[in-house]
Amino acid sequence: MGFLVQFLYNVPDVEVLPDDISLEDVITIFELAIPESERTSNGAVYTPSYIRNYIVEQVLLSTTKSLDICLCADISCGCGAFLYTLAETIHERTLIPFSSIYHRLYGVDISEMSITRAKILLSLVALIHGEIIQDEDFNLYCANSLSFDFFSLPNVQANEGFDIVVGNPPYVRSKHIDADTKQLLQLWQTSRVGNADLYIPFFEIGMSVLSHDGILGYISVNTFFKSVNARALRRYFHEKQVSLKIIDFGEQLVFKKKLAYTCLAFTSKTRSDYLLYTKAELTDVQARKSFAYSRINYCTLDDHRGWNLNHSDILNNIRLIENAGEALGNLYVIKNGIATLANDVFIFRPTKTDESFYYHMRDGREYSIEKGICRDIIKPNILKTEAEIAEKEEKIITPYDDNSNVIAEDFFICNYPKAYAYLQSCRDILDARDKGEGEYGAWYAFGRTQAIANIGKKLLFPYMSDVPHFVYMPKEDMMIYCGYAIYSDSETELLFLKRVLESSVFEYYMKHTSKPYSTGYYSYAKNYVRSFGVYPFTEEQINHLLALKSKTEVDNYLEAIYGLSI
Repeated sequence: MGFLVQFLYNVPDVEVLPDDISLEDVITIFELAIPESERTSNGAVYTPSYIRNYIVEQVLLSTTKSLDICLCADISCGCGAFLYTLAETIHERTLIPFSSIYHRLYGVDISEMSITRAKILLSLVALIHGEIIQDEDFNLYCANSLSFDFFSLPNVQANEGFDIVVGNPPYVRSKHIDADTKQLLQLWQTSRVGNADLYIPFFEIGMSVLSHDGILGYISVNTFFKSVNARALRRYFHEKQVSLKIIDFGEQLVFKKKLAYTCLAFTSKTRSDYLLYTKAELTDVQARKSFAYSRINYCTLDDHRGWNLNHSDILNNIRLIENAGEALGNLYVIKNGIATLANDVFIFRPTKTDESFYYHMRDGREYSIEKGICRDIIKPNILKTEAEIAEKEEKIITPYDDNSNVIAEDFFICNYPKAYAYLQSCRDILDARDKGEGEYGAWYAFGRTQAIANIGKKLLFPYMSDVPHFVYMPKEDMMIYCGYAIYSDSETELLFLKRVLESSVFEYYMKHTSKPYSTGYYSYAKNYVRSFGVYPFTEEQINHLLALKSKTEVDNYLEAIYGLSI
């Protein structure tokens, strides 16, 4: 392996390499050498070998063609890791030369450096087996798969597509996609509407270049199950009745340095009125265990709200909960908190107070802020019980009148000169909101007008949580930020609702319908909370629920009401 060491000393960012370096190490080094800017814009990330091996093994088992004539592709190939795994596996099973394999192995990537490295990697694979590969043996193209004409390639056209497509579609958030790429997203029905992430159309592209009997295997983020910007992708799968098999890793992290929740997805052009789903441990994939799949009919899935994918017994419980009564979001008003886009400027905890002013320490300087322009505010994201309210309550400067209109600057200066002077000292921060392009009505106004007028009794809850926390807030004029509130005029109704929403029934519902996070937390976003079915309790049942003394009693009572065994 000395020649590898000789070469790798010339790879950027590599200083010292051991003599016993493997090809897997080469792939890792290539991925590490990708500039950070390219990782952000192109979504380049290293896929662990056990994931690649599993995907390749599954697609090769599923293909109906002889491996020596299979046409294979990775349409976002990066440095060629999937192509390497395909080549090694096909060679091992057929013993045909790598040069012959490479004539039927295609890779496309937008980065010229990645294509160069893919050629080097595949050359090294062949060289280890005693073969010298020429550049003309490769079918590797530096191009953008969003617009690349795969059927302009003679072999692909003659074969009517690829028999196998594998890979790790680029995961680039919509906010990081450049203007030219956003234009190309319009070419694909799965990414024309909304702010599509870059991985989304790669499912459609992969399907479009599959042969009639072809099989596609991807590792991808699992957010397409429920995210708003993947509605068109869900509709695409559903309308075309795509044969789809999913192995979901939930909150487990495959990519240790990238906070992305993933799944394996296998598709083909065979039509099916259902998809197959299972949730698996990464260790089970490493061990090549067989999985039991739940069959979920497309007609039971909601493309618009999001797919609730799970095992059949859990799906049955979810249906019981959602059909128990009216949806929470239909019965109650659920609202976001305010959005100033500069919370650390507007929101503060006073260091002291007197009859006229709150005092605020910022950057080593004490400012006095008129009480008349301040309101009470609290952050549901850090609140778990009513006992914490006094300690976590803060103040917010609110430059708005009683009708929630931003006050005139002359009026502000005249009536609240201290607060005005303080905000003026933070003018550079306020002007930088929305990259300096925001139009707020005044430079000292909040970045968004949402929630400024929200008043009333409410239950506060966070953006995410490990267990449900709903805190009753009786102060009607209390503002909130970084969290949500459920509003009602009735204290009794909110206290009753608090018991329901802090129960094992609601916790079970959230853990099986909302977005998971690696720390054991789940999203409590409105679109996940609002569909919870609120049983039509009688007045007697409400009084009984409120009279129960322990959480265990509450949980047992509600599980019986909802007909659940969880």
